[in-house]
Amino acid sequence: MILQIEAKKCKRTGFLPAVLLAACAASAFPILNMLVRAETFTAMAGTPFDILTDANWQMMAMLNMVLVICGACLMYHTEFADNGIQKMDVLPVRAGSLFFGKFVLLVLALCGMLLLETAVLTGCAAHWFPAYTWTFSETLQSAGFQLILTLPTVMLMLWVASACKNMWVSLGIGVILVFVMTILPQDSTVLQLFPFNTPYKTLATVQGAGDVPLFLGICGAETVAFGLFEFVFLQIRRWYA
Repeated sequence: MILQIEAKKCKRTGFLPAVLLAACAASAFPILNMLVRAETFTAMAGTPFDILTDANWQMMAMLNMVLVICGACLMYHTEFADNGIQKMDVLPVRAGSLFFGKFVLLVLALCGMLLLETAVLTGCAAHWFPAYTWTFSETLQSAGFQLILTLPTVMLMLWVASACKNMWVSLGIGVILVFVMTILPQDSTVLQLFPFNTPYKTLATVQGAGDVPLFLGICGAETVAFGLFEFVFLQIRRWYA
């Protein structure tokens, strides 16, 4: 029921066109990169899928985070318009349910993007590396790993959007967080585990360092922690609003 309500709201916000645009842009990047610099990548040693992922994922992850930021801001812009949040408090609908409905909807959109992006990377590897034999499990593992690493960013950005009545404020905060994380030193494991930083990591890189359980565990804990923090925040806002 909540998902249906949120989906109807998103039809009026431009959320779906934003998802499609971001998915197409992120998926087109590795294709264009290979068309221009195919000889550079085919000469590299290693697994073709890992080579293409390492070469393209930084830009693709940034586009994914742009979708998360814009999607969260668009979702809550409709809630704050015409004092919609205050009106919802008198209805038999919990604000926490609305928040987690938006979270699920944004995660589903992100799932579609990640599956498309990893499928394109797999297709590029199969086309430009004739000896490469792709497996469905490899594509699914990569997409699932990237999804889990992006969940804390989704949850945190939704909290920022729910806390700011002005959409431009939450949008600005999201953009600032993206650029701050890109300029921080990347040799520290602690900094690498921050939201807005973990989506840049690839499965091959983390596996090489033996940190897969660490990243999965911390990202899962961060997601739960931000969700609980949002629940407390909603209670405080309802008492003092």
